[in-house]
Amino acid sequence: MKILNKIIEYGILLFVFLIPWQARLILQEGSINGDLPAESAGYWEYGTKSLYATEVLLLIILIAVIIRGAIYIAKAKPRFNLKRVFSPAGALLLLIIWAGATIIWSIDPSIALERWIVLVEAIAVFLILSSGAVSFKKLSWAIILSGLIQALFGLYQFLLQEVPSSTWIGIASQKAEDLGVSVVETDLRRWLRAYGTFSHPNMLGGWLVLSLMLVIDKMKAQSQSLIDVLRYPIYIVLLFGLLATFSRSAWLGFGVFLIGFVIMLFVRKKWMQGIKIILISILSVACFYSLFSEPMNTRLGLQGRLEIKSNMERVSSMNQGWEIIKKHPMLGVGIGNFGLVVHDEIDDSQQAWFYQPVHNVLLLVWAELGIVGVIFVLLFLLLSLLGVSSTLRTTRQSYHRNDTVIFLIPLIIIFLLDHYPWSLYAGMMISAVFLGMSILYAREASSRQWLS
Repeated sequence: MKILNKIIEYGILLFVFLIPWQARLILQEGSINGDLPAESAGYWEYGTKSLYATEVLLLIILIAVIIRGAIYIAKAKPRFNLKRVFSPAGALLLLIIWAGATIIWSIDPSIALERWIVLVEAIAVFLILSSGAVSFKKLSWAIILSGLIQALFGLYQFLLQEVPSSTWIGIASQKAEDLGVSVVETDLRRWLRAYGTFSHPNMLGGWLVLSLMLVIDKMKAQSQSLIDVLRYPIYIVLLFGLLATFSRSAWLGFGVFLIGFVIMLFVRKKWMQGIKIILISILSVACFYSLFSEPMNTRLGLQGRLEIKSNMERVSSMNQGWEIIKKHPMLGVGIGNFGLVVHDEIDDSQQAWFYQPVHNVLLLVWAELGIVGVIFVLLFLLLSLLGVSSTLRTTRQSYHRNDTVIFLIPLIIIFLLDHYPWSLYAGMMISAVFLGMSILYAREASSRQWLS
């Protein structure tokens, strides 16, 4: 049993650390409008079937979890308790069953099956993390170190204005002058946004937000050890990396979290801690702005050509989402099939890049899984919040309920402004880790002092 526990612990730490690693075996490339002229067709990421290297690692972890569970059942012979159905895990089981059922009426069952498998994997990661199989402290450092490497690599890309390709790392070559690359376009030039090893800067932004939040958790300690002294330069590097992604959803999510965090510190009369964090953050942002005011002004002003185009595409995708929901309100169109339905039922004349998911996770889930799927997702969130409240009953621990809500705010904001937490493998894993860490924090609140 000890060997299995070690496999699970170190395996999940390695898995979390490697989430940004996008090396994969492409089993079948996705495409839409393949019968149109070459300039109208193209590669479609959301229909591409892949096996990621980290999925192989996750499979090993899950095998160890299953074996350990089987040994426990054989020894303890636990009785079935109906109350377990009315739990977050029960709600997730219902979500898995329903999402699997939508494969039946989806346009492309093979795409739906692959997305369903990724959903199951993400839920498995969430359950392992929230169970406490690995401590919050160890997971925090795995995420922070992973984020630090990504921030440094992202800053290197931003300064170089090029993403060097690497098959083993899992990144394709990206240059600012290439069409289809994520850039900030000013009157003078195109600025390549930082990717890290992710497939899009927004995902790097989401990962760095979580890393920054966990560094702030470390910054409240009074220890003067070397690792604790390094918290501040690590925070600055991560913040610079976040700024270099130019991800507005990540910026907003972290900004709201930071304000809420500092307010809670002030409420608890932790004045110096709050002032220190605010000053470091303001000085870091001011420094970055002084160096790169041109792309910052464009990104914040929303007046550039690409900014206007991006906003128009978001509005268009929202309209598409509502149109699909109106046509398929109860059952949805099948997990992973949003883009195909847009092509078949709304507009079949566009290039492949046009058929991307709506930039709102709730609408995307509603469109793909119907109102039934939305109910299961909301049921999971409700039962999770009730579980946190019951875990933290005392007056002293009531502070931690607020902390947990603050911890989840960035993810909620990203859910409302982007689709990758549901539509892409790495995005689902980021969501699973985000949610798992928030529940794990609540479970360990009695022994940890996050903000108190």
